[in-house]
Amino acid sequence: MTELVVKQWRVPGKERLYVNKAGARGDSVAWLDCRTGVVTVDIPEFEAVALAKVEEWCRTSGDHVPPRTVRRQGKGNQPENVTPSPLPQPRTEVPFLPPMREEDDLARNLPGAGLESLVRESEGRYNLLVRLAAKISRQRLGDSHTLRGLEGEQIVGAGLEPLKAAGWKVLHGVPLPSGSNIDHVVIGPPGVFTVNSKHHPGATVWVGDKIVKVNRNGFPYLENSEFEAGRTARLLSEWCGFDVPVHPVIAVVGAQKITLGATPGVAVIDGEQIASVLPSRPAELSPNRVDRVFTVARHRYVWSQIGKRGRKPR
Repeated sequence: MTELVVKQWRVPGKERLYVNKAGARGDSVAWLDCRTGVVTVDIPEFEAVALAKVEEWCRTSGDHVPPRTVRRQGKGNQPENVTPSPLPQPRTEVPFLPPMREEDDLARNLPGAGLESLVRESEGRYNLLVRLAAKISRQRLGDSHTLRGLEGEQIVGAGLEPLKAAGWKVLHGVPLPSGSNIDHVVIGPPGVFTVNSKHHPGATVWVGDKIVKVNRNGFPYLENSEFEAGRTARLLSEWCGFDVPVHPVIAVVGAQKITLGATPGVAVIDGEQIASVLPSRPAELSPNRVDRVFTVARHRYVWSQIGKRGRKPR
């Protein structure tokens, strides 16, 4: 990902903020007229990240800048004949984030953290001899459905490791007040991904507009994933103070075949290919915003507040 830097420029009667590609001769991506609030975008593919850089500078500089509008450059570097669109303004009030204790840090969770606790609880119901025999044979005790789900989450979790090396942030087993959890929350330049792992060894998976069929049996995976992503977006936007884009993903593991009969609002993908699929989306968050979202999302307390703070719909 190309790094962008901001540079302020002043001469008598003019004041600008330039967003450039990093380097001694970095090209200008966009620039802000600090007196009028007009942002001129020179390179459209970097628009989202450049506007985020501008907003971050406006918040922290202490200078008064009029509400921002956008002017996009067309061919030949001539302004397009478009109506300037106002940029969304950051929220001024965010909830207080309490200090994070070690046990509140969700970044410590391993893949399958939620199901692992269920498996261990189940193992405790067996007598000592059975547990010893299972340990010697390296077998897990418990419900086969739970064990299969745990293995699926661990496979997807392993697939996400390359993204962490590239600076992405990954959380596993994010607990919700209902007692359920989000299998994986992945944070990077394209935004946040709520990832649901589904382990269906040898199955045939068909994806429609509103339903996913596994061996011809329908499951409400799409509706559940959309609901999960929607409330995650509302929660993180409230606690970060800016709009956080959240994309729902269903990561299928072990299937013999995945057929996309439609293109729903939820991405249904081969879980083992997840590290190459997620970065293919366009960037929407600046590096600083990625870090801010991660700081909020890793705190267990934030997720405990789902549904407890009233918020007007946007």
